[in-house]
Amino acid sequence: MNSQPEFAADSDGSPLVEPLLGIHSAPSLSWLADATASAAQRGLGVLYTLLYVSDASGRLSAVKPASGPQKSVLARLSQTLGTDVAAGKVDPSLKPQLAEALEHGRTVAISGLSDALPQSVDDDQAQAAETELGVTSVIAAPLQWDGEQFGLLLLLVGPGQSKQTAAAELLAAHVAVAIANLNDREAGRKRGEIDAVRWVYDERRFFEELARESRRAQRYQRSLSMMLVRILNLDELRTRYGRFLSDRVLRQVAGRLDDAMRDTDFLGAFASDGFGAILIEADQDGAKVAETRLLAGLRELQLPESVVGELKIQVACGTATLPQDGETAEELAAAAAARQGQHAATQQDASPKEDAADAA
Repeated sequence: MNSQPEFAADSDGSPLVEPLLGIHSAPSLSWLADATASAAQRGLGVLYTLLYVSDASGRLSAVKPASGPQKSVLARLSQTLGTDVAAGKVDPSLKPQLAEALEHGRTVAISGLSDALPQSVDDDQAQAAETELGVTSVIAAPLQWDGEQFGLLLLLVGPGQSKQTAAAELLAAHVAVAIANLNDREAGRKRGEIDAVRWVYDERRFFEELARESRRAQRYQRSLSMMLVRILNLDELRTRYGRFLSDRVLRQVAGRLDDAMRDTDFLGAFASDGFGAILIEADQDGAKVAETRLLAGLRELQLPESVVGELKIQVACGTATLPQDGETAEELAAAAAARQGQHAATQQDASPKEDAADAA
C-alpha cells in the first residue's frame, strides 16, 4: 500500500498550500523549477524532479534551477546518468512513451530511465543509475492548461510511488498555469496603454475615455452609463495560490467581459482588481440590460477543479447613468462604486443563508 500522500494535506489536514504558493509566486522559469522540485518532494516524496518546456516545434528544453542546492541535485543526477539532462533541446518523439503522453495529454508511469528521459541514455548506465539513485520508475506528466501544451514534468520516484499519477497531474496543472502566467506577464510588458495584468486599457486611459464621453454626452444631450465589476473572492484565490494564478483569473474575466460588450463600448481597468465599462448611449434601462449581459458571460466562467477545487468566482457590480447619477466622470465613478459596494454587501449577507439552505 502506498504510504505517500496524494498531494493533499499537511499534518492538520489542510491543503498543502505553501508549496503551491511557491509555484505561483515564482518570478522566472528557473525559480519555478526550484519551487516545483520543492512541491514534488514535500507533497509526493519525489526523489528527483525535471522540468521541461516546449517550443513551437514541440522540442523540449530542460529548465535549470536557480538555487545552489537544486543545481547540485541536477549535477549529481547528470553525473550518475552519464549525460547532461539540462543540455540543449531534445525531441520527445524519439521516446515512444513520452510522445504518447504528450500527444494524448496523459500522465503515465514509465519503468526505466532510458525510456523516460528525453535525452539519449545508455541502457546499462541507466540501470546502474537507477540502483544508485534509488529510482524505480518515472512519472511523466504533460504540462497542459486551457488547451495549450507547455512542456513536460518528470518525477523520478522510488518503490511504491508509481501509482501517484493523479497527484502528479495536479502538480503539473499548477506548473502549467504558472508557465502560462509568466508568458502572459512578459507579453503584457510589451503593450502600451494596456494594464499588464488584466490586458485591458489601464485605469488612466479608462478615466480619460470616461471624461471624454461624459463631455460628449452632455454636449449632444445623449445618454451615457458606466458599470464597475469586481471579483469579491480574488483575495482568497491570491492567498491560497499566489498572485500569478489570480492574475490569470483576472485576464479570463476581462476576456469574458470584452466578448459580451458592444463594439461601441469601452472596457478598462478600475482599481487594483476590477474593471470599468463605459456604455455609450445607454440610459438606466440600457445599463440594466448591459449588466445582465455582462454578468451572464461571467457566470459561464469555469475554473479548472484540478487547480482550484470547488472555488467559484463571486462578482459584485454597480452602474451609474448621466445625468441622473452625476455629470462628471468622477461623480459617475463614485455612484457606480457605491452601488457596487451595496451589491457586495448584499451577496455577503446572502451567502450564509444560501449555505444553510443547501445544508437543509
